[in-house]
Amino acid sequence: MEFRRLRTNKIFNQIILYSIILLLVIVIGAISVLLFEQKQSHSINNFFDALWWALVTITTVGYGDIVPTTFWGRIIGVIFILLGFTLFSIFTAFISSSFIDSRIKERKGLSKMKEKNHILICGWNKSLNQILDHITKEKVRKPPTIVLVNELDEDSISTILNNYPSLQIRFVKGDYTNQEVLNRANVAFAKNIILLYDRSKPNSSPSDERTIIATHNIIYLKLKGKITLQLKDKKYLPNVRRDRIQNVVIFDEVGGNMLANSTFNPAVPDFIQEILKFKDGIGFKEIDIPTDFINKTFAELALYFKEKDKYIVLGIVSEQIEFSIDKVLSDDSSSIDQFIKHQFEISRKKFSKEETKSHIKVKPDDSYIIQDTDKAIVL
Repeated sequence: MEFRRLRTNKIFNQIILYSIILLLVIVIGAISVLLFEQKQSHSINNFFDALWWALVTITTVGYGDIVPTTFWGRIIGVIFILLGFTLFSIFTAFISSSFIDSRIKERKGLSKMKEKNHILICGWNKSLNQILDHITKEKVRKPPTIVLVNELDEDSISTILNNYPSLQIRFVKGDYTNQEVLNRANVAFAKNIILLYDRSKPNSSPSDERTIIATHNIIYLKLKGKITLQLKDKKYLPNVRRDRIQNVVIFDEVGGNMLANSTFNPAVPDFIQEILKFKDGIGFKEIDIPTDFINKTFAELALYFKEKDKYIVLGIVSEQIEFSIDKVLSDDSSSIDQFIKHQFEISRKKFSKEETKSHIKVKPDDSYIIQDTDKAIVL
């Protein structure tokens, strides 16, 4: 992975340049010593012998199986040893420092990410550990790369990395409302983007305004992933554009409801917390519905999942189109409509032709008919 990252910057070009110079010095040294040794020495009789001597000498291995014996051959040998030792030392030192510098930048969160289809988590609060715990417990063949963007200090990030050694976690340090920081995290190619109610910014109070600003900055970029927001206050929901936003979670709203529920149903909060921990693969999951069950009843689907996977179907989530530009514009193809469409096409902002919203149906009636836009929420 380190080598792949080096290829995309000037360090790789410098390594190639130094390698070419080193190779030329070896070839020139071999040809020079061969000119004086070929007819007067029993050690160096051909170009391969000379090349072997030059390579062994410049790398300071010094087997001593092949050595120059003539006066000028030894003079060339002395020059070659001094020149070659210097060049080879510089070359090895440069490669070592390049890798060390790359590791230092990565640890400090200053590297530019090249990952694609990664999970991007912007901001930090106690929810981050819960997210990472859940990802760790998910039984997937290849865990996704996780890129964290926040302003935590180096020790705090090291603690997170040490607590989750099984996950591929990368770090970008900076304010996630800044587009340059988002570009370093390769936000345009993230599969999922989670914006937390951020508590990582030093000497600053967390606010929903920063989350909303970051959301609009991300939407402005041409990205492929869906966004999940964590807000503190419900009043900001109208400020959030639904385009590209998969879900909005109100910070501690679930916790407040569980505390209230504990007054009358004390066992329910404990039960929910156990399920949310996703122990031994037991927990809530969103899964696709087989196409065979489209236009069939919820009762048939629930029976199928119970018999096949021992899943309990708790509800249905349906993706429904909320907005379409074509619905707003009339069908008469007037000049005004054409102008509006043209402006959408040439705009550098990313407008979606259609916007969808998830509708949750908790334990629908057995007679509910499954649609092709439905997914199942199971336990």
